Amino acid sequence: MKTLLLVTYVDFWRKGSGHRTRISSLVNCLKEYTRVTVFYAGEKDERDKAWFSKEVTDIDFEFASTQATLTYKEYKEKFREFIKDRFFDIALVEYIELSGLLEFLPDNTITILDTHDIVFKRVKSFKRLKVIYDGIVLSKQEELNIYRCFDYIILIQKTDLECIAKEIDASRLLLVPHPAILKRKMIRKTVQNVGFIASQYSPNIDALKWFIEEVWDTIYQKHNLVLNVYGNIKYSFSSMGGFENRNIVFHGFADDLEKVYDTLDIMVNPVRCGAGLKIKNVEALGYGLPLITSTHGASGIEDGASKAFLIANSAAEFWLAFDAMIGNYVFRKQIAENAFEYAQSNLSSGKCYANLLKILN
Repeated sequence: MKTLLLVTYVDFWRKGSGHRTRISSLVNCLKEYTRVTVFYAGEKDERDKAWFSKEVTDIDFEFASTQATLTYKEYKEKFREFIKDRFFDIALVEYIELSGLLEFLPDNTITILDTHDIVFKRVKSFKRLKVIYDGIVLSKQEELNIYRCFDYIILIQKTDLECIAKEIDASRLLLVPHPAILKRKMIRKTVQNVGFIASQYSPNIDALKWFIEEVWDTIYQKHNLVLNVYGNIKYSFSSMGGFENRNIVFHGFADDLEKVYDTLDIMVNPVRCGAGLKIKNVEALGYGLPLITSTHGASGIEDGASKAFLIANSAAEFWLAFDAMIGNYVFRKQIAENAFEYAQSNLSSGKCYANLLKILN
């Protein structure tokens, strides 16, 4: 069995965000085909003990620090010490911020960069809506130059791959979408609960603020619905009040998302900026739930628009989409069935990981 080193600063096992979910799913796939070692830029703490004792029996973990955080310079030095007497067939780097570690890998190691999204597109999207951005900033040329240092580059959606394929040999680009959990949920005749699941990522905060301010009051007053917000995004709204009088409930982090999806009738994702594939939309499709999202939110799954989910961008378009869903059970159920069929056809684990598994094999 080949050996694979996954290098990351993301505590993916702790859940609570789309990028953690993405890497966790990826690791679960990789460990079936390779011996996986994870080199993590941080420490293991008390909350991790139960997870590691139960879940990690076939993955090797190396923690770079006994502190909560490391500077990039400190992490590079830790990695240099870690790798000097070891060899791995494949090195998978999560994400471009850690590309500087390549210099320590032997030349005969196959190197793969998992992008998650394209940085220069992400930065442009944030600037367009004047949303606070505190991530890495790269020009298009700088990002492409880093891509060229890797043997392969993983891209999470088709539009990203098409963008990069104009600049880099397409044979080195791997389209690896995020797979859906395929568990069809029951569609109730009466709509009561609308769901939004999100981390404290700034595009999620922007989306929810806009939705509450511009859309929600008209919907809940007309249809007497409850907006159920799950995830750590709760803490970004904790200083605000009056949500109880507007049928908005902030539940916080939920460890068992399947149970959460059992309680929801319509999923909404009005995200307006960012980049990459929206994991929450993939989850909604996999559970066969009616989804209303924005054009931006549909990036990567555009071919399912109007059939597997509805698109809305303005307040008026969201009102019309909700009216259509709530007023016609047959239509809403058909959208839900189409959503599940779309996920089965396009977002199964086998299909999403096929290009990566070719490289591993």
